Amino acid sequence: MQVLIVRHAPAGDRAMWSKKGKPDEIRPLTKKGRDKMRRAARGLSDVVPKLDVIVSSPLARAIETADILHKQFPSAKLEKLEGLRPGGDPAQVFGRLGELDATAAIAFVGHEPDLSAILARMLTGEADSFADLRKGAVALVEFEAAPKPGRGLLRWLLQPAHLRKFA
Repeated sequence: MQVLIVRHAPAGDRAMWSKKGKPDEIRPLTKKGRDKMRRAARGLSDVVPKLDVIVSSPLARAIETADILHKQFPSAKLEKLEGLRPGGDPAQVFGRLGELDATAAIAFVGHEPDLSAILARMLTGEADSFADLRKGAVALVEFEAAPKPGRGLLRWLLQPAHLRKFA
């Protein structure tokens, strides 16, 4: 099984958004963030042949990022998962993995610091983060057997600038 961990692309400034009295859940990507993610998604499609499922946090910036990925992988099923929202339950991520065929390729789109903790749990079984996932970064984890904490193998971690070079 191939699992992509994708941090959402650059979004509007949190403090400025808050000053406008708008909830953080609807804070969108910036135009520049959308443009960067489109180029990164094109690059990603050069190194990842297929995606079967794209699962997103329910927050607007993650949904927008997932939609951009979906345009590059149109045959993928698009879903939302509460466990990917900031402070969400990582057990839901592993639960979703357990529902998939062993040959599936899935992308989880979410937020930091939660994604780094999920990545660490996949690789080591512990939630102590050790990876730097910049906005728009993607990590590829492979599971040779059932996807359980500590059984994943990190194949690569590419920052968005690296992905854009493939495009």
